[in-house]
Amino acid sequence: MKKLMMIVTACLLVASSYAQSNTNPFMEYQNKASTSFPAPTAYLGFSTGINNMIGILGPQLDVVLSEKFTVGAGIGLSTWGSKWALNLKFYPKGSYQFYLKGGYSQNSGIEDVELEMELTSGKKEKVLMDLNPVGNIFFAGGYAWKLGQRNKFFIEAGHSICLQNTDYYRLHNQNIKLSSTSKNVLHVMRPGGLIIALGMSFAL
Repeated sequence: MKKLMMIVTACLLVASSYAQSNTNPFMEYQNKASTSFPAPTAYLGFSTGINNMIGILGPQLDVVLSEKFTVGAGIGLSTWGSKWALNLKFYPKGSYQFYLKGGYSQNSGIEDVELEMELTSGKKEKVLMDLNPVGNIFFAGGYAWKLGQRNKFFIEAGHSICLQNTDYYRLHNQNIKLSSTSKNVLHVMRPGGLIIALGMSFAL
């Protein structure tokens, strides 16, 4: 019995000595999980939506100025030609919560567009026109959720104001007169209005 107790005691001492000389795998995992990742210097991502900053779809880059501010730019495709934008974001409580955003966007326009429009005579016919370049200023609020350690998924809503109230299209045939209905259609088509957008950004 004494020999058995001595053997058990010896085994416990050896096990204890071995445990102290090696890292506990569970504690090692916890330490890794709690490791502080370096703050991103920038975010590269994409977004889409209605009156989105960079149109229907495109890439965008946000450079981190501080914990609360980023400055960004992007380019994409829209229903009014290609589109580029510059913006500034303010995060009152940090990078992965509510934010405010403002900036400027520019649509290139499209040449030689043929649309069926109503004329002042009431007759409908295909009209050849150019959609002229237009600029917008925009304001939005959004929320960014943390994905993984440093990435983001975000949604935002706001309003975009077109800076061209006139001359945002040009008819090839100057003798054609569009009806007020057709003019209203082009006004609605013109960039600007309600913003609803979503996207993802990956930390660099």
